[in-house]
Amino acid sequence: MLSQIEHKNILLTGASGFIGTHLIKYLLAHGFNVIAYSRQKRTSQNVKLRWIENFTELENIQIDYVVNLTGESIGEGRWTEKRKQHLIESRVKTTQQLYQALQNYQIQPQCIVSGSAIGYYGIDPTEQWQNKCDENAPSQAIFMSELCQKWEAEALADLTQNTKIIRLGVVFGQGGGILPQMLLPIKMGLIGRIGSGRQPMTWIHVDDVIQAILFLFQSTSDQKIYNVVAPDHIVQMQFVNVAGKVLKRKPFLPLPSFVMRLMMGEQSQLVLNGQYVQPKALLAEGFDFQYVDLESALRQITQHLPN
Repeated sequence: MLSQIEHKNILLTGASGFIGTHLIKYLLAHGFNVIAYSRQKRTSQNVKLRWIENFTELENIQIDYVVNLTGESIGEGRWTEKRKQHLIESRVKTTQQLYQALQNYQIQPQCIVSGSAIGYYGIDPTEQWQNKCDENAPSQAIFMSELCQKWEAEALADLTQNTKIIRLGVVFGQGGGILPQMLLPIKMGLIGRIGSGRQPMTWIHVDDVIQAILFLFQSTSDQKIYNVVAPDHIVQMQFVNVAGKVLKRKPFLPLPSFVMRLMMGEQSQLVLNGQYVQPKALLAEGFDFQYVDLESALRQITQHLPN
């Protein structure tokens, strides 16, 4: 029950990101106290929200729960070797500093929820997409998977802490994230199918991400890894059809795979491939998703958009 953890102190990294912004709003509205970490100086008039720029500011602060969502967007900027290293460091280095600070100041939260992504499972090189990955599915020797592996390994290195990893799908919600970019060509009646259109699209509504985090705060399970994705299995062309229905548009232009590869290089794997992923551990523990199908999620998100 949410009432059991209300008014607790929550430390949040990645606080200025898309999920972090939604999470802060929810936590403050429900009586939590939030210590929000950001590398950019920020202030707040809300007495329940305190921004910090350095983990040394945690000294003498009671922390009940931690949400670690640090890391720059994987979808912004071409994956040059320099960019890859920066993406890794933005996750691994900050996570290392976080756990070091918790150790230095003898802070023992009841639970730490640390981010990752379904990119851990890599891609289906056969492009048959027959497998459905649960939390025991293996990783791969490709960048998106190795990024997640390194981030998770750093978060799980401190065995004294109760850490749970959330492997996130594509997060949809109002006010940001990648969804506006995905809907724009559909809204303009342009691009429909990308590549074969049969590639899996594993998504989750941001409201369900927030509820999953709160749910895991109270979990007594020994499970460490959770796929935080909707139980809905769709492919890219289904996304286009559902979005077109919601937006009352009929996109028609296909975008061939080779064009995406020319435009994005290795990064095109994010769009052209992937794996089906199922939230087996969350469902086994009794978590209830609010948005179990794409149409209901998109209608809620787009209800205030102009026609």
